[in-house]
This record gives sequence, structure tokens and C-alpha cells, in this order.
Amino acid sequence: MKMIRWATRWMGKHRWKLITSIILNVFGVVLMTYEPYIFKDIVDDVLMPMQFERLVPMLLKALGIGVLFVSVRYLVNVLAEQASQEAVRNIKSALFHKLLGQTSEFYRLNTGGDLINKCSGDVEMIARFLNWILPHAIECVFMLLFALTVFMSINWKYTLILLAITPLTAVVATKLSRTVRPAFRAARQQLSELNTVVQENISGNRVVKAFVRENYEMDKFQVQNQKYKDLNIHANNLWLKYGPVIESISSLLTVVNLTVGGILVCVNSITLGELTLFLSLAWALNEPMNMVGMLVNSHQRFIASVEKIQDLYNSDITILSPEEDHSPEKVEGAIEFRDVSLNYGATKVLDHVDLDIRPGETVGIMGPTGSGKTTLINLIGRFADVSGGQVLVDGVDVREYNLQKLRGNIGMTMQDVFLFSDTLESNIAYGVPDAPMEVIEQAAKAADVSSFVSEMSDGYDTIIGERGTGLSGGQKQRISLARALAVHTPILILDDTTSAVDMETEQYIQEQLRKLPEKATTIIIAQRVSSVMHADKIVILDKGRITEQGTHYELMQNPDGYYYKTCVLQHGGLTEGGEA
Repeated sequence: MKMIRWATRWMGKHRWKLITSIILNVFGVVLMTYEPYIFKDIVDDVLMPMQFERLVPMLLKALGIGVLFVSVRYLVNVLAEQASQEAVRNIKSALFHKLLGQTSEFYRLNTGGDLINKCSGDVEMIARFLNWILPHAIECVFMLLFALTVFMSINWKYTLILLAITPLTAVVATKLSRTVRPAFRAARQQLSELNTVVQENISGNRVVKAFVRENYEMDKFQVQNQKYKDLNIHANNLWLKYGPVIESISSLLTVVNLTVGGILVCVNSITLGELTLFLSLAWALNEPMNMVGMLVNSHQRFIASVEKIQDLYNSDITILSPEEDHSPEKVEGAIEFRDVSLNYGATKVLDHVDLDIRPGETVGIMGPTGSGKTTLINLIGRFADVSGGQVLVDGVDVREYNLQKLRGNIGMTMQDVFLFSDTLESNIAYGVPDAPMEVIEQAAKAADVSSFVSEMSDGYDTIIGERGTGLSGGQKQRISLARALAVHTPILILDDTTSAVDMETEQYIQEQLRKLPEKATTIIIAQRVSSVMHADKIVILDKGRITEQGTHYELMQNPDGYYYKTCVLQHGGLTEGGEA
């Protein structure tokens, strides 16, 4: 009941539809149990005394009840479906909102296939339960109660004989419930694993082809697919183990009903019409017994799905906007890292970093792979929070900013470029969807996107495949840069933005960035010296600590430094003046 209440509260103001459908369902059960009364009267009052003048009115009455029952059942199905779909819509919206607020650490710990399965298959299981399983369960309960009431009013001894068989079904159903639940939960979990394999192969299709691993991936899929099949068969076999027992009890009830009823007619304890009533309503005892196994089966699926959805819904969002917004009216772009440290569990990623960046200043960040460069700039937009120290923008701790306002003042290109399955124009204007075409073209020109737009079939209206399928790495990087430039923010972060473009294109982009009318505070993460050598300040990170800091000329005075060695390595030597 706790899980049912949790599911139905998502219906909101549409909950009345489910309640109404339940009431109508009970009314439908009344109609179903009343109709056999008419058949009883036809046998006892029409056929036995041969008063056929009453037959037509009684048949019309039965027909009317049948039509009314069909109409009620139609309304029950419509209202239950509408209410359940409203719940599904709200649950999916809540889960998607939860996913949007999660950090990269959350996605590192949860596979994409599992999250997709929770937001789709498990939610749809809730819909099935609310619009079909729950109404049928309630129908079975009232069907049994009404049938027993009718039977007791006619012959209580006859009723008790029939009722003595029903506890056997309850015992079997309880045993089935305890056994089946873990099996279905395991099957749902395995479905998540299967979805993860599919999702990874869709996203990494080019990698699979490049390394000729199609057969390996097919074998891996077959293993997971076989496990899913085996778990479903195991769960089904559990049902098959108990199902025949329940069906046998149901068949026994029919035999007992006919045998005992026939004897009672012979000894004049009940009339032939009353026996007809008992036989006509026998399904009201049989149906709940036949449905017990299926209802228990579906109920366990529902519980397993709700538990998985609640795990996601109740997961904590660790980075939130503060209750009081201390965001300044206008962000100038001053950034300060004050004794910043960051740990991921026992791993120290950043270690007491101090860095001061003035508004409008261009800062280059270099260092070995895994030195903490991307992690450092992620702290500015609170994609992660510090373990110690402070990150300040315009003198205000970023944790005191409204998240929307903070991130709205930062233009970013990501190391892992992601493009949406949309037009080129929409990808560039993603951060400013209402931007006029001249803004998009200006950003495209600065990022050198305009150089290859003319080669595309529909220009800026060309549909880009998922994640930029069909584009080169350099083209995707330039589109990502144009997307960041189009928003005109006071802070611009470029994470390895030109690593896939040629030197000539990189030089062109740098010249365009220097020509921008609004000078943003720019942080450039790069592996190429050519990408940062003109920066106002160059910072070298190593193992989460700043080891060097200064201009290109200043860093070149240290032959033992990382920057000097990288410059020599990339450019093959130095002039007598110490320049590469």
C-alpha cells in the first residue's frame, strides 16, 4: 500500500479519475453479480411454471444490464488509463529533472543503460499496474465479497463448503509472492545491464568499427541477452511451479459446486434456479482464484520497478543553489582560487591551489595528463565543489551564486565535444536560442565554422548526426567553440578546444578571439604551447599543484621547467634568443 500511495500521488489533480474508475468498477461488479439473479428468476418463475409471457421482459432486462456493464467497463478503462498516464508523465518529468541536476560523479557511478531503463521500462510498469493490475485486483476482491454475500443469503452450508477450498489458494499465492519477487528484481536489473551494452555500442560505434571488434561486442551482447533470457525463464518457471496448483484448486471448486449443488436440488434444499445462480456465479469465486497468480506476479514486478525508481528519485543532488542568492547584478570576470583542494574519496585531485585571474585576462593552463586541469576549471561553474578553500568570482564564493546565474555567465567548450542531433544553427545557438542570424554567423566566423558551412548540403540548416556523426574532430571542436562564443559571456573557458585543428586554423581562431569587441576573462586549457604562448599568464599544473606560473618569456627562462621542455619538444629547438 505504501508503494501504491507513492505511485498514485503522482496523478495530482487527476487522482479523482482513478478513484472514480474504482467506484465504477465496483458498480460493474454489482451488475455482474445481479445478472445471474435474472437467470435464476427465468428458471424458477418462467421455465419451471411455463409462464413464457414473462420471458421477453426478463431477457430485455438482462440485455439492458449487459449494455450498462459494457458502458461502465469502458469508462473504467478510459479513466484509469488517463490517470495512470498522468502519473507516468509526472514521474518521468521528476526523474529527468533529477538527472539534470546530478554531477559527473553520479554518472560515473551509474550506467546509462540502467538510468534509461528506470526512466522508461520501470515507469511503464507503474502505468500497467495502475491502469490494469490495480483495478483487476479490486474487482476480484469485491467480486468475491458480493458472490459470497449472494451465496450466504441462499444457502450458508453450501457456501461454506465452497469457501473451504479458497484458503488453499491464499497459501499458495503467499508462497509464490515470496519466491517470485527476488527473481523479477534480478531480471529487471539484468535488463539494465543489457541496455547499457546497447547504449555503449550506439555511442561508441565508430570505435567498435575502427578496432574491428564487432564480433567481440556481439558476443558480449549475446552473453547479457542470454542472462536476461535465463532470468526471465527462471521467474516464469517459478510461476509454472505454483500455477497448476492454483488452477487445480479452481477446477476442484467447479467440481464441488456442481456435485454439491446437484445433491441439494435432489433433496429440495435449493431450487433449480438457485443452482443455476450458484453455477452462474461460480466464476466469481473461480476468477479471483485464477487471477491470484497473475496478480501476484505483476504486483512483484511493480514493487521491483518502484524500488528502482525510488532509488533514482531519492538520490541526493549534491550541488544546489543557495537559499539566499548573493549573485552580483553584473559579473566582471575576476576569478580567484584561494587555497583550493579537492578530493575524490581517498584520491587528492587538487592540492592547495592559489590562483588570481583579473577581469579580461587570458590565462593558459598546461600540465601532464591527469594533473587536474579540467577539474580546476570545473570548480568555477560548480560542476564540482571544493573539499577545502574557496573559488571566488568577483570576490563572491561561487557557492553563494544562483547556479543558473553563475553558469549563465560562463561560456564553455568541453574536452569531450558533444553536439546534438539538430541543425548546425541550433547547435551554435544552443545557449541563446533566440539569437539573430548575424550573431550566429559572427560566432561561426570567429571559430572558423564559416569555412566549411558552404560545403554542407543545407548550410546552417544542415542536420548534424548524433554526437556530430559525419564531422571531423576539428569541425566538431570549431562548432563547440562557436556555441560558446555565441552567448557573449564575461568568462570564457576553452578546454582543449583546438587540439584537433591544424596550426593555420588555430592561429586564425586565436586572432579572431583577440579581435572580439567584448574582452572576456579567458581560460585556455591546452597541450600545445602555440595555444597559450600569447596568454597574459601561463599556469603549469602537476599532480594537482601549481608548479610554474608566468608569461611565455618568463617560463622560458627555466630550462628545467615543464613548459620549457614541452616547447623544445614540440618545436624542435630554440633560437639563440631562447625562442622556439
